[in-house]
Amino acid sequence: MEDFSAISSFVRVVEAKSFAAAAAQLGMTPSGVSRAVSRLEEQIGVRLLFRSTRALRLTDDGESFYQRCKDILADLGEAVEALNYARTKPKGKLRVAVNVSVGRAALIPNLAEFEARFPDIRLELSMSDRNIGLIEEGIDCAIRMGELEDSNLIARKLGYFSNVLCAAPGYLERHGTPVTIADLARHHCINYVYPTNGRAYQWQFDTPDGRIALDIDAHLLINDGESVIQAAMAGLGIIQVPHWLAACAIGMGKLQVIMEDTICTGSPVWLVYPQKKHLSARVQAFLEWVHELFERTNLPACKLGMALPPKGAVQAPGDINRGAAQTPAGISSSKAAPSTMR
Repeated sequence: MEDFSAISSFVRVVEAKSFAAAAAQLGMTPSGVSRAVSRLEEQIGVRLLFRSTRALRLTDDGESFYQRCKDILADLGEAVEALNYARTKPKGKLRVAVNVSVGRAALIPNLAEFEARFPDIRLELSMSDRNIGLIEEGIDCAIRMGELEDSNLIARKLGYFSNVLCAAPGYLERHGTPVTIADLARHHCINYVYPTNGRAYQWQFDTPDGRIALDIDAHLLINDGESVIQAAMAGLGIIQVPHWLAACAIGMGKLQVIMEDTICTGSPVWLVYPQKKHLSARVQAFLEWVHELFERTNLPACKLGMALPPKGAVQAPGDINRGAAQTPAGISSSKAAPSTMR
C-alpha cells in the first residue's frame, strides 16, 4: 500500500480544490502532488479524480475514499498527539458536551483552573439536557451520569457522586435540624420530579443496616435541578441532591449539609468519547482535570473554589461495588448513549 504521504496529498488536493494550492500547503511542486495522486490511483486500481483544465471533481469512488482517508489521517494525528502528551502541551479546540446543571454548577466555576493548567486548549462547551450524538455533532467527549448501556462509545469512570441532605441555615433555625431519617417526616421537604415521566425522585440513605430508599412526602415538587437548589436557598425546606450541584451554595454558607452519617454514594459519572478516536492529548488533559474536579466536589467537607491538589495526587477511583441509585440529572440520571466500559 502507498505510504501515508500519497494519501495526505490526495486529501489535501480535495480540500484545496487544486494541485497548485495543495502543493503550496505541502511544500511540494504541483507536478509532484499530481504524480503522488496518480500513483495512489494506480495502486488501488480506482480513479479518484476527474481532471480538467478548469476544475477537479471527485468520482463516486473518490468521494467514499476521501471520507475514509480524512478519518484515518485525523486518527493518526490524534495518536501522535497522544504519544507526545507527556512531552508537549496539549493545544487546539476541544468540544465537550455536558448536562446544563453539571456545566453551570461544577465546570464553569472552575474553568479558570483548567485554563491555567492548559492555556493552549480552546474549550467549547455544548450544554444541553438532551443526549447529544458525539460523532454526528463533532463532539470530542461528553460527561454523562448514570448506568450506561452498550454502544460504540468508550467510557472512563470519573467516580461516583455523593447525595447529600441540605437546607438553608435560616430554615434550620426556624424548624430545627433533623437527626434521624424518621425526623424528616416532621419537616418540609423539596423534591425533584423527572420531567420525562412526572415521577418523584426517591431519596437514598446509607445506614449501618444498608441502603434505604424512601418515597418522600414532599411539600414542594420541582422538575428542574437548579430550581430545587434555589428553593432550598430560599429557606423553603430540605433537599437531597448530588453534592457537586449544591457545592457552590454550601461553600458560600447559603446551604448547610445535615445528617452527614446518611450520605450515600449515588450514580457513577463518566467521560465518554467515540470508540474510533484515540484518546487525544486534549481529551486526556480534560479527563485528568475533570477527574480531579469530581473527586473534590463529591466530598462533603470540600468546597468549590479550593485549589486543585497537585497533579498526580488524586488516585483514580476504583470500582465501588454498590448498587447505583437512579439519580436526577439535572439532578437526573441521563441514560447516556450506550457506552463500552473500559
